Amino acid sequence: MLTERQRLILGAIIADYVRFGKAVGSKALLVDIKLPVSSATIRNEMAQLEGQGLIQKEHTSSGRIPSQQGYRYYVDYLMARKQLADEIQRRIKRVFSRRFQQVDDLLEQLTKVVSEMTGYTVLALKPEAADVRLSGFQLIPIDGQQNMAIMVTSDGQTTSQSFRLPKGALVDELQSIVSYINSQLVGRPIREALASLSGDLPLDLERTIRSPQAFLQLFGDMLSRSIQDRVFIGGRLNVMDFTTDTNLKDIKALYELLENPVEIRKVIGTVNDGVIVQIGDENSNQLLAPYSIVSTTYQIPMHGYGELAILGPTNMPYDDVVALMVAIRDAVVDELREYY
Repeated sequence: MLTERQRLILGAIIADYVRFGKAVGSKALLVDIKLPVSSATIRNEMAQLEGQGLIQKEHTSSGRIPSQQGYRYYVDYLMARKQLADEIQRRIKRVFSRRFQQVDDLLEQLTKVVSEMTGYTVLALKPEAADVRLSGFQLIPIDGQQNMAIMVTSDGQTTSQSFRLPKGALVDELQSIVSYINSQLVGRPIREALASLSGDLPLDLERTIRSPQAFLQLFGDMLSRSIQDRVFIGGRLNVMDFTTDTNLKDIKALYELLENPVEIRKVIGTVNDGVIVQIGDENSNQLLAPYSIVSTTYQIPMHGYGELAILGPTNMPYDDVVALMVAIRDAVVDELREYY
């Protein structure tokens, strides 16, 4: 249990180190905390904090820096709720003032802007496609035997695929199966539409189309792509600004991890309320041990969960980042209700 003075000193050490990135000495703390005590008293309190594992010595300085345990204590017990600066609020509003055609475009732009605002790496996953439905399907002749299949889903996403008809085949032959898809599968969840492709086709389709199974395979591939999970990443290279790892193999493995939606969902977790702060070794994957992750999940009613995360150094300004994450999450939920 820390005394009030020890809490003030720990908070001041963390604030100074976050701001300047240098070890903090007793003289600087005297100025910061503005208490009528001597340097000797401050040094004694710092020794107490070090004994509890909340601060530690830095080899190149006589001052102290926060330990991972110290950051955790700060986040859990000392960090105050912070109001976002007006300029940051305006930048967030500008992102959502645009009308995006697809959820993907929104999340891609959001991660880009937030990474520029923070200097960190920002990750986003859209809600799982549990209830995304097929909205429409059509064919467009391009040139000769070349054609384009275009599919639209209920989240506003358009998936296209070009293909070439066999010699002598006509695109008109495929219109009956296009009509079948639009009459029987439009409005149904994508996963349900995919499952239906394994059943038998109506006899009239088998008679009028030379190779219906080949075309249905193409359509099935488009369905699968439309619900394929993807991580949207802003500021990929920013992680290099706060990493001390010079092992190219580990850096490559980190980038592969960040682009893997399955692994990112494991890293962020599945807590459905609040903002989670994972510091250093608290991260489940050891590739992330040198960093901190501030993350949250969000839910769109009647749909799945999406995730947002900011990856940065352990000496990030947690109060600022948590406040930013809350604002982004709330804005994303409000905006995505229009897409689903």
